[in-house]
Amino acid sequence: MHTTGSIALFLASIDEPTRMTVFLRTLPALLLLCTLGCVTPVTPEQIAGADYGEVPVAPAYQRAIQRYMLGVLWEPLTASYRFLEEPRKGYAYLSGRMKPPVFGYLVYVGINAKNMKGSYAGEKPYRFFIKNELLYLLSESDKADVVH
Repeated sequence: MHTTGSIALFLASIDEPTRMTVFLRTLPALLLLCTLGCVTPVTPEQIAGADYGEVPVAPAYQRAIQRYMLGVLWEPLTASYRFLEEPRKGYAYLSGRMKPPVFGYLVYVGINAKNMKGSYAGEKPYRFFIKNELLYLLSESDKADVVH
């Protein structure tokens, strides 16, 4: 029997409340699958013609990141920062995955600070995106990459 026909036969054989439960349980998974691959790819032409803004200069961008983290960390004054490399040209999808990417500079930082229990939690990786005077803390799910 055809797979689509098997699914239709299965759904027809169950009562309405169970069918609705099956639908509601599978809907989030279907929506997730639809959005996973929905990133507008970056073309070589975009990379070559992109405006990356001003190159961030140390220690100004480092201080800006430390100031930003004052509102993020539990005990920000206990934080130690390890800047893993100099800012590198890259892009990030700041307005959602279907929008075109924004070009600028990516900065990778390891930060260790005390947690709410008063003990150091261990260094955690953070990614920041900088374009001119704008600074963004990127989440783990934010699509961003360095250009070569």
